[in-house]
Amino acid sequence: MEHTVIDQNMAEGKMTITPQIKTFLKETAKWGKFLAIVGFIMIGFFVVFAIFAGTIMSGVLSEMSGPSAVSGGMITVIYLLLGLIYFFPVLYLYRFSVKMQTALKNDDQEFLASSFENLKSCYKFMGIFMAVVLGFYGIVLVGGLLFGGIAAFM
Repeated sequence: MEHTVIDQNMAEGKMTITPQIKTFLKETAKWGKFLAIVGFIMIGFFVVFAIFAGTIMSGVLSEMSGPSAVSGGMITVIYLLLGLIYFFPVLYLYRFSVKMQTALKNDDQEFLASSFENLKSCYKFMGIFMAVVLGFYGIVLVGGLLFGGIAAFM
């Protein structure tokens, strides 16, 4: 009976979630949820480190002689910014996992669609962020080569 439905859906161009695919999705959702929870914990560590690192680094940098390019406050801002950036893909991954588990448990098409929408958002965020980082690296590389070339002629 099930193979007939699958064959009919495939003939009509529809997709079917087979028991094997359902098993893969359940396992993916479990691992995604685990990684998201670990991600939230890591964000918490980033925030705690940001608060204390700024204080500690201010004390350490004041002991050092000479001007410092990085202040304790700057370290705090950097780590808080990293935590904020890391928050969004972790949130999307968590939402994907929870909604996927609900969709598979209740055979709910809307939750399944919403789950994949969150997975898409996670990858989209990571892709855009990666493009920005690569662009920044490119600018730094070109700038370094230009300034290095200029410095060589002086």
